[in-house]
Amino acid sequence: MALAVFVSVRALRGASSPPSVIFVVMDTLRADRASLCGYQLPTTPTLEDLAQRGASYACNSHSPSTWTLPSHATFFTGLGLEDHQCGSGGNTKGMTWGRVTPLGTHWPTLAEEMAARGYQTLLLSGNPVVGERLGLTRGFGHAVVARSFPEMHDYRLADRLKLILQYLALDPDRPLFAFINIADPHAPWVEIPEGQGFLPARPALMIDPERSLFESGAMGDEEAEAWLSHVSDVYDYSVLRADRSLALVLEAFEDAGWLDGNYRLIITSDHGEYLGEHRMVEHGRPYFYEPVTRVPLLYFSTEGELKLPDDVPSIVAHSLARDGVLPEPLPRALASAFQDRAASTSPTSPCSFSSAALWLGASKLVARQGKVLRFDLSSDPGEEHPIPADDHPAAEELLEQCRALDRAHAARPAPDTELSEELRAQLKALGYLRDDEPPSPKPSSSD
Repeated sequence: MALAVFVSVRALRGASSPPSVIFVVMDTLRADRASLCGYQLPTTPTLEDLAQRGASYACNSHSPSTWTLPSHATFFTGLGLEDHQCGSGGNTKGMTWGRVTPLGTHWPTLAEEMAARGYQTLLLSGNPVVGERLGLTRGFGHAVVARSFPEMHDYRLADRLKLILQYLALDPDRPLFAFINIADPHAPWVEIPEGQGFLPARPALMIDPERSLFESGAMGDEEAEAWLSHVSDVYDYSVLRADRSLALVLEAFEDAGWLDGNYRLIITSDHGEYLGEHRMVEHGRPYFYEPVTRVPLLYFSTEGELKLPDDVPSIVAHSLARDGVLPEPLPRALASAFQDRAASTSPTSPCSFSSAALWLGASKLVARQGKVLRFDLSSDPGEEHPIPADDHPAAEELLEQCRALDRAHAARPAPDTELSEELRAQLKALGYLRDDEPPSPKPSSSD
């Protein structure tokens, strides 16, 4: 990996010129599986190298939602789900499938704001959800999106980026805003070949039908242990591949000259992944356990050092990319999700059509169906023992957030029937929607 710029930045081309901005989402990366954040296996050497070379990072950041669409909408607008209303659906296990709401045109996007400042804008996504149909390419002058998850895994993403940087008519005298989604950690997971060192060779893994058996309790204990070991290994390998892809992406930008002058680098994830915790595998449910919400956040800028608090919420990636500063005041660590119900259902309590979580140090409050529960993450890191928290000082704040979410859910624009069918077909092809939905898992009483 080149990246010599982190040791001795080359002679800057006009130190006062706007910095180029590279914003990377390592899709589906949970913090506790990154060696940067203390994981015992060396899954993220590139992230560690960046930290050693001066990047600031946080390992206790939390994503704004539990699946790709609403989290990216927040990164691109700086707004929560209660405002941008972009979401619903996701992994349908444990949820009632409803219409998916793309990002509307009335909110300015990060790409539009950067373009208005004179930036050239580029999006390259290995996750097909980060595409035009869902409103996430708005404002990008150039957008290339994978048609399926394996299409831009591993070195193929950086190879595509090299071609884009080589053949696009980019002006070297204007700054670049580039957004990159590295999707390797997203299922389905590829095989682990022989000779990987710290991981055994494993075949590729499609989630179902084993997931359905595991989550319904129909899988025997020995079979479940073996299957989850397989899941864990191929996920770890996917994280390693994503980290390698990150190194190749940064080298491509450096080789093309975009790291010669001032620049900002922001790296985070849109959500994590369940690997058997609370009898769930994959993400997208409206539950906020740490495996699916705790993500890393890393920042580097040639403009000067900026220290990230360890519990800074990942929504600040929007401000870091746009302005190179943390917003003031720092936003609360808040995650939310829509949960569609029958159209005839009337709200009977806050969070009738949504759920939300709020982190306050080692405490996490979770609101769903009008009830607020608390987890003490210091004494109960596995989140097995929820505590009633309706009388907590922040409970009413969280319930008010639920009311705003319920209002946002009800106010979503009427769907375009043709577009909805296109989205449904796309999300079904990507594994987000099923015709034969198995029984929902039964998480702890917190849900």
